[in-house]
Amino acid sequence: MSTSLQLKSKTTRKSGKLKSAVSSATNSAAENEKECRKFRLFVRDRRSNLLFLVDSGADVSIIPATSQNKKKAEYLLYATNGTEISTYGIKMLNLDLGLRRDFQFPFIIADVTKGILGADFLHKYTSNLLVDINKKKLIDGITNLFVLGDITAISSDNVISTLNKSIKISNLLLKYPEISRPNLFPKETKHDVKHFIETNGQPIHAKARQPDPKRLAIAKEEFTFMLHNEIIRPSNSQWSSPLHLATKKDGSYRPCGDYRQLNAQTIPDRYPIPRLEDFHQILKETKIFSKIDLFKAYFQIPIAEEHKCKTAIITPFGLYEFNVMSFGLKNAPATFQRFIHEVLRGLNFVFPYLDDILIASKSNHEHVIHLNLVLERLNTFGLRINISKSVFAVEEIEFLGYLITPQGSRSLPDKVKAIMNYKRPEHIQDLRTFLGILNFYRRYLKDAAKNQALLHENLKGSKKKDKRKIQWTDEAEKQFEKCKNDLANATLLSFPNSELPLSFLQMLQIQQ
Repeated sequence: MSTSLQLKSKTTRKSGKLKSAVSSATNSAAENEKECRKFRLFVRDRRSNLLFLVDSGADVSIIPATSQNKKKAEYLLYATNGTEISTYGIKMLNLDLGLRRDFQFPFIIADVTKGILGADFLHKYTSNLLVDINKKKLIDGITNLFVLGDITAISSDNVISTLNKSIKISNLLLKYPEISRPNLFPKETKHDVKHFIETNGQPIHAKARQPDPKRLAIAKEEFTFMLHNEIIRPSNSQWSSPLHLATKKDGSYRPCGDYRQLNAQTIPDRYPIPRLEDFHQILKETKIFSKIDLFKAYFQIPIAEEHKCKTAIITPFGLYEFNVMSFGLKNAPATFQRFIHEVLRGLNFVFPYLDDILIASKSNHEHVIHLNLVLERLNTFGLRINISKSVFAVEEIEFLGYLITPQGSRSLPDKVKAIMNYKRPEHIQDLRTFLGILNFYRRYLKDAAKNQALLHENLKGSKKKDKRKIQWTDEAEKQFEKCKNDLANATLLSFPNSELPLSFLQMLQIQQ
């Protein structure tokens, strides 16, 4: 019995030592893993001499901005603490990491101090690039070559994300990680929609325009970028349209074709674009709103192979044609509206207007369900969201020039202020501009036709850009000021309710 007890005691002591050893080893391994997570491998690109942090925790791959490329882009990145990081476009690089082959990848130019090879880069090359932290190696699984790097401890604050995790629905967006990553031109589209350019007549052609040296340099840079990203390709087409540099809101330029001749020969696509004010139809009894802005929406639609030649742009440095739908093409809006209607078909709580999408719900719980359905559809069709220009789960939202609230819609305060501060027009062209701005909100203005009649008298028989001076009378000036005040005093417009009875009133004017 004592022997048995003694044996049990020994076993217990051994078991205790074993458990202690296992626990110690486990804790040690956990600590080592925890410590390893603080360290990252740095490798250098031999062409640019840029040092890159290899970090799968970063959503995207980035390079530091320089004084030459600090032209702000329309999307933002975010640090772990929610701090916004400005971006300045995308640059295609061919990295030489010392592995006897190139690694071509589009990098986001950002306001950071070091380059990062993020999750998107590592995902593309995940089958053949291995990181060995302990031996400070980046190993190429294809060639079995490796390059030595530097190991440095980093803070978790260095993690770069395309998603601001402090926003209300960040957990929902995390279900679809690809949807918030900027992507100019997907190599594989997830839909079969294409843009067709049916034309009448013979191929049109034009001579190359010679822009000034500054614009020429910008055009060359943009075309090189689009060429590397397969947005365009070299062309030997019979068709050619001249280069046009459209000015964007931030003062930068967007190169596109001057397609006026091509558009004149293009057979129109009659697919309807919704009226701006039609969004009111989905807003009955809704209280929570979101607005989604799609990233580079047109570039998600390939052009039919047999019609790419018609998009050719002639420049002083070559002839190029588009692989994807470009701005300025006659039927591009109709093609995209048809596509986005197909993407969101059956979702009656959504109003898509080209690349802007409004989502309206009656409660927060319902809104989460609605958003999930929309994000799932967008992800299925390979579309991307511009997070920095989107707004989620709010009670008031600006959409297509209107302010939407649970009580109704009204004109935007800053637009009203601009009209109130509008100086009395000196020329007919200026008056036409004023009336155009004012009548964007015509549905909010009582007796608009009557109050504007005297001002419209000046437009009779005028040309589009008429520089003739207006002969103002006291009565006309009073009407001008009244039109501005009418908008300032415009009431809230309630949402229509199709379930309520409608009444029609006819006003009769009795002649004296």
